Parts: sequence; C-alpha cells; structure tokens
Amino acid sequence: MQKKFWKDYTSPMSRMRQAWGFGIHSPFAFRLITKVIREKARYYAYDDIEAICHEHVDDSLSHRQKHLRKRISTSRGRLFFRLTNFFRPDNILEIGTSWGISTLYLRLAGRQSEITVVEPLPEIHDFAESLFAEVGEKADFVREEYATFLLDYFRQTPERLYIVVNRLPKPYYRALPDLLAPVLDMHALLIIDGIRSNSEVKSWWEKLVKDERVRVTVDMKNVGLVCCDPKLNKQDYQVSL
Repeated sequence: MQKKFWKDYTSPMSRMRQAWGFGIHSPFAFRLITKVIREKARYYAYDDIEAICHEHVDDSLSHRQKHLRKRISTSRGRLFFRLTNFFRPDNILEIGTSWGISTLYLRLAGRQSEITVVEPLPEIHDFAESLFAEVGEKADFVREEYATFLLDYFRQTPERLYIVVNRLPKPYYRALPDLLAPVLDMHALLIIDGIRSNSEVKSWWEKLVKDERVRVTVDMKNVGLVCCDPKLNKQDYQVSL
C-alpha cells in the first residue's frame, strides 16, 4: 500500500518536471515536449476546423452515434495538429477516425502529406468520407478489410511512416500489435490515443515501451507517442499536458 501511495504521489510531480524540460538531455525530446506537446499558441487552422465541426458534425451525430465512438476533444485534436505540423510527414496513416474530425486536424496540419484512413466500422467510415466531400478536403478512405490492407500498405510504403491510432473497440487491439510490428523497423512515428482506455491497448503500450526498436516514448497519460528513429538514444518520458 505504501509503495502504491508513493508512486501515485510522485508520478504527477515527475510528469510536471519533464513537461517543463527538467531532466531532459536530448535536444530532440526537449524541443518536442516543451515547444510542441506543451505549446499554447493558437494556430489559424484551429478556428477553421472547429467551425467545420460545429456546422457539419456536432448536430449531425445522433446520441447513439456519439456513444459508438466519442468525438475527439478539441485539446486532443490540437495536439494531433501540432505533432503533425512538427514532423511534417510525407505519408500519414490514420487507423480509426473520430467521425472525420481527427482526420481534419491531420489534413490541415499536413498539407504536403498523403493521408490514408483505415476505418473498420462502416458507419463511421461513411460519415467521415462524406464530411471530407462536403468541406472539399482530400484523404484516401479505404474500404478494403483493414488487416489485409495494412499488410499491403506496409510493403508498398517507404520508411518513416507517421501512424495515428484513434480509440477503437477493444477487440481490434488484439490484432493491431502484430499488424503494426513491421513498422517498428521502418523508422516509424506512432501516436496512440487512449493508451489506458482498456487492458488490451494498455498491454500493447507497455510492450512498446520495452521494445528495443522503439527509441523514444512520450507518455501523456491518455496519449502515447512512439518514435523508432535508430539515431535516437533509448529514453522514455512521462509528461502532463
């Protein structure tokens, strides 16, 4: 009991220290955490995205749909935007979308990127694809069975993939670790939302942290960032947003 109490007591302090850059010796990690993850500046695109959400999404989703998958929060969407704007990837793979809203944050931050969306639930897939058509934005929404598509996608796509995994139903996390294992050898950057949302994704996150191919992880309580660049030293950070 005393050990658990001390862990609960010290964890918030440790997160806050690293959030302000204390004890971080890597220039890459220091900049990422202090200038991107913790950044408070307001980007011009925030208003555009949130206006689209208000006009095309908020009143269009039924009560049942809102429980089928939660709408991504504004703060989470802005975090995705800042990370995408910082890394400027050529290829973005989003596995699961928050009704197209999360995809909008990725799209407007990565204008130069090719965005591919794999959404296993047809109802969410159709809504997100229709949203992009309505607002005149472009992304490749995949209708192929997601496990088969991912295997082909990883074989054909160059290294340095940028992958965002939104919150999915628990059963999908049983297959995802094996499906995404090849990208750990491809200098990939992986963002996982809801790393403590269920036991399956929590177990996956813990294994990623221990994997030697993973060089840097940033645990933001509910969002995890995994960087597989072999040039980086092995380091794990825990920060508060």
